[in-house]
Parts: sequence; C-alpha cells; structure tokens
Amino acid sequence: MDAVVPSGWVAYLFLVRPMTPLRVAMTVFLAASIQAQPLDVPPSAAQLREWMDDGCVSSGKHVGIDYPGALERAIRREPAGLAELFRYTVIGELDGEAGEAHSAILFGLLQRWGDRRFAHVLRAQKLGIRKAVIDTIPMPPGSRLKFPLTYASAPH
Repeated sequence: MDAVVPSGWVAYLFLVRPMTPLRVAMTVFLAASIQAQPLDVPPSAAQLREWMDDGCVSSGKHVGIDYPGALERAIRREPAGLAELFRYTVIGELDGEAGEAHSAILFGLLQRWGDRRFAHVLRAQKLGIRKAVIDTIPMPPGSRLKFPLTYASAPH
C-alpha cells in the first residue's frame, strides 16, 4: 500500500530540509554582498562621468549651468564646481533619469570629497539649496552616521 504524501511535504523534503542553516546563511550573505556597494569605496571620476544623463546636460543648458563643466570641476575638488551642482539641484530638471543620475552623482561626490569638505561647501549655500541637496542625496542605511556634518547641514 503506497503512502499518500501531501505536496507540501514533498517541497519540504526536497527544498527546505537540504538547506542547512549554514547554507541559508551563506546564500543570504552572498546575495547581500553582490547587491551592496560599500559606502567606503567612492566612485571613480570615470564612473561619475558615465552616470551623467543627457537630461542633466540639456536641463543645465536651459537654466544656464554647464553641467559637464561643473562636474569636472567638482571631480577636481573645486568648490565652485560643487556649488554649481548644488544650485542645479534647485533650478534643474530632477524628474526621471536626470534626477536619479544627479542624485547618484551628488552621493558619489560626497563619498569622494568626504563629509567635512563636502559639508563645508554645502553650508556656504542658502538654506533652500542646502535643504534641496540633503533631500536629493540618497542616504543608504548607515550613511547618516558616516556623513553626519553633511546630514546636519539642513533641517529635515
């Protein structure tokens, strides 16, 4: 007489049971490490240039900002270039891909400049610009602790 095994038990026997706690932990660890980019590794200048969207360039031209030039100056750690990108945050186009690209570039520049230098340039801006920049920068978990001066540059 054959025993009838419910289909849920078959799944348990073949899918769940062979997954030991060690295998589960390793799978989760590998998935997390593949997806996560460490906050300690700033993007290269080439990566920042690649992230620049055509929308940033055309919108910048429309409002009188040379976005590629400002980015180059910011990459060279010139405060005027970074300040120009901060100003773009308020007057430029931040919808869609251009907004995502600009946000990623600002966070990448924060990583490259470091908290103290980035916050120093940011704090020299008007409150509206500071608030817009802080609201635009994507702050992954843990980054508020890593960049406290920048995060404290505007009310939330």
